[in-house]
Amino acid sequence: MAVLGLFAVTAVTNANQADAKSYARVTSNRKMATDPTTRNVTFTGGNALYTKAGTLRGARLVASKATLSTLANSSSSSDNFRAYRIARTNRGSIYYKVVSFDQQYRGWIYGGRSTADFGGGVRQFATFNQTSLSDAQRNSLYKIASPGIANDGKTVTYQQPAWTQYKVGRQILDSTPYANASFKVVQVGTRTREGDQWVQIQATDNQYSQANGWILYSGLTLTQTPIADNAVRVNLVDASNNNNVIKTFDYAKTGAQKGSRLGTQNGTNWTLTANDKTALQNQINTTLNGTGYYVGILNQSQINALAQGSFGSSVNVAVSKQTPIADNAVRINLVTPDGTLLKSVDYQKANAAKGSTVGSWNGSAWVLANDDNTSITNLLNNALTGTGYYLTNAQLSTAQQQALAAGRFGDNVTLTVSDVKQTLSSRITPYATSSIWQWTPALFANQLSASNSKNVTSEVTLDGNKYTAQTLQDVYNKGSQDANWQNLEDWLIQNPSAVSDANQTFKNEALTKYMAPANMNFGPGSGTFTNNQLITYVKGNSSLATLSSPQYPIIATNSGNKPVSITFGNTITYTARSADGGTYGNDVKVYYTYPQ
Repeated sequence: MAVLGLFAVTAVTNANQADAKSYARVTSNRKMATDPTTRNVTFTGGNALYTKAGTLRGARLVASKATLSTLANSSSSSDNFRAYRIARTNRGSIYYKVVSFDQQYRGWIYGGRSTADFGGGVRQFATFNQTSLSDAQRNSLYKIASPGIANDGKTVTYQQPAWTQYKVGRQILDSTPYANASFKVVQVGTRTREGDQWVQIQATDNQYSQANGWILYSGLTLTQTPIADNAVRVNLVDASNNNNVIKTFDYAKTGAQKGSRLGTQNGTNWTLTANDKTALQNQINTTLNGTGYYVGILNQSQINALAQGSFGSSVNVAVSKQTPIADNAVRINLVTPDGTLLKSVDYQKANAAKGSTVGSWNGSAWVLANDDNTSITNLLNNALTGTGYYLTNAQLSTAQQQALAAGRFGDNVTLTVSDVKQTLSSRITPYATSSIWQWTPALFANQLSASNSKNVTSEVTLDGNKYTAQTLQDVYNKGSQDANWQNLEDWLIQNPSAVSDANQTFKNEALTKYMAPANMNFGPGSGTFTNNQLITYVKGNSSLATLSSPQYPIIATNSGNKPVSITFGNTITYTARSADGGTYGNDVKVYYTYPQ
């Protein structure tokens, strides 16, 4: 019994020791002393929130990883978090105690293994991003639009933009006493989660300085600031909300008398002089640049508003927000030589990513791909039909191509168009068929597309792996000392039908493409031209008389014996045979044949 009792005690002791070793223990736990504003955090979604360090005995789940991921992507700043304690376990792990700004969540989360920076399931988070004041904001005075006691971000002021710092609240609880106070804007920024704009305001009269603080910009209304006697202040306001001032500028005229009108009345409408109209048009479009609003050519309602404006006072001009630009589109703003916005058109490209450039950088200049050049040229020529403005020779100039190539999808590009109609060129579109049809090539010809790659880009599957011409060449060049090539070589010898299929796939692509020369145009000229005129021009031009396909490989298995050989750099030569007639400015077909 005594012996059994000893074994029992020993077993219990060992079990307790083993159990103790399965949990971590805290070796330090202290309050964080760094600047609180640097301890605003969000979550990576990699760890959950617990009542204590997650590896400690008795730790209970407060919020799952999925819940924390939802909070991290929240559009409400009340879901911001502050870290305020830090702990280390005997295993070297760091844990932070965090609390949500609305105090709905509080607990510990794994933070990596270094105190130098947040890590693990938590990362530092900027709750507010300060930006630069616009000239209009810097030079204008404002009032609180709807004084009262509402805690809605627009009625009273705050010590910091609402919910951007922990337990930092309102500056005043009632803005009614400040209804007549004028304020200037001294700082501006946006809350990260909501993306709304907040401004820090400062009273022009010191007796109202108690209200100095942060408020939503939309909660302010613009008041009159001093206007020169010979200037009209133009407030560009949202057409759907006259209280929403987008931008403001002053239009001054030498010798203008205070109180006189900017324009003159003509029946029920008002008119502006040609010089004033052009100058105002350009200044409005320049002022609105980057805001998402555009005027282009002033409409009659806008002219009426401007013309009735008096020097020494202000006038509101309604402007409409431009429709959003799709992520896979670039908006091309066409402006006349005097800077007037004529119209805007969108060029969309399937699968283009927002922020990516339309063209590419070749090491010395921005270059537009042939397909994009053709598509955009056709788009703009159609858009300009009937406007009295043109692309020079109906083609994009080198400078215009470079501007477009450097442009980004989801954004704007501005091009200047001409008011002088030029002679036009026709873009040559090559079609090709086998040489057995050389006397009637148009009968079975298929259109060729310009290749952006010197090699074909098709993929073939060999020995369970996918290969392009380039990757096949990379393996082949390693030679017999490389195990990958040895395995592939054996497989190719054993699978002649797959070799034949691969060769045909590469060649079939080559038969659909050509390496485009620098100039694929016929002209310039005007009116019509005959097929003989065009084919004579093509055959007399060495870069057009023959075209080449992109390079493609040919695999030869040498009758089932090693070594297998692969030749690269094979091309198909297309020879010009005939052409269609057409009209200058329109695409035209030239027919080529290739050896059968």
